[in-house]
Amino acid sequence: MPSPRRSRVSLRVAMVVTAATALTAVMGCGPWSSANPRHHAAASPGLPTAGVSPAGAGDPNEQPLPGAEPSRPTPSDLPLGPEEVRLRSGRVYVLPDQARPRPGASRPLLIVLHSFGGTWQRLRTVGRFEERAARLGFVVAYGIGADRSWNAGSCCGWSQSRDADDVGYLVSVAADVRRRIPDVDPRRVYLTGFSNGAMMTLRALCERPHVFAAGVGVAGQLVGRCAGGAPIHYLEIHGTVDAVVPYAGGRVGWLGVTFSPVSGLPARVRASAPGSVVEIRTHPCGHVWPTGGQCGLDAAEVGWEFLSRLALPASTPHHAAGHEATR
Repeated sequence: MPSPRRSRVSLRVAMVVTAATALTAVMGCGPWSSANPRHHAAASPGLPTAGVSPAGAGDPNEQPLPGAEPSRPTPSDLPLGPEEVRLRSGRVYVLPDQARPRPGASRPLLIVLHSFGGTWQRLRTVGRFEERAARLGFVVAYGIGADRSWNAGSCCGWSQSRDADDVGYLVSVAADVRRRIPDVDPRRVYLTGFSNGAMMTLRALCERPHVFAAGVGVAGQLVGRCAGGAPIHYLEIHGTVDAVVPYAGGRVGWLGVTFSPVSGLPARVRASAPGSVVEIRTHPCGHVWPTGGQCGLDAAEVGWEFLSRLALPASTPHHAAGHEATR
């Protein structure tokens, strides 16, 4: 007969599997890919869901058990997918085939960052970024966080616990895309992300304001200090009933993070980076990437409207890394 302790652990594991399956079903997509070891990780409430919050979003039972040993990031010798590019550091990003540029025109670059526990494929599907890029004339690339996480400061996962240099990685991604696609405008390099990816967007903007012109975060927050000192431009899109990164702020035990109220974000950024422009758009849903419907706005559309009117000053030095890719 199993002990009460073992029964409780088994029940909790079953709840994790059930929650992950429910999130996949809400997305309307297939299960996680098992073909590539890079895609192996537990599902989390950081996964983007289209339109409305699923039941149980924000439930800590959707996370790996507390105290579990963080897994290692993908080894640098794994085979690359057809759209993947490996940098000299061993880190990988995704650069899809792009639409042909208009003759004589320069194009902005948008780097998209997945959530903690999420994948670039899932956010690609929800945001339809390549479709928008072809129609609106920008280039899109997708970042890949080590072990599906980003070091945004005090969050999240493997990358935060190992103090990964994710800001340096994003600078290298921007530089490598510019090398491969010469018509990318260095004054219009943007970031966008969901959840932990939004937190990473904020950190990179703050620390490299001369590389990234602006950013949009969905369901994110500043989990550190805006350390760069120069003004930034940032739009936060946030659900008022978000239970994972609460709009009103508060302690989220399974993440080990105490979030500040989202309404105080503009003042917090300007305290360290005077002159910054930080806007907030709310919707009535939870921890989701809104696509319209009950949430009342399309995050990708609203985000691009914000980004597309911004650029770094012509005199800005672009301190990007050199040619880093090996493929």
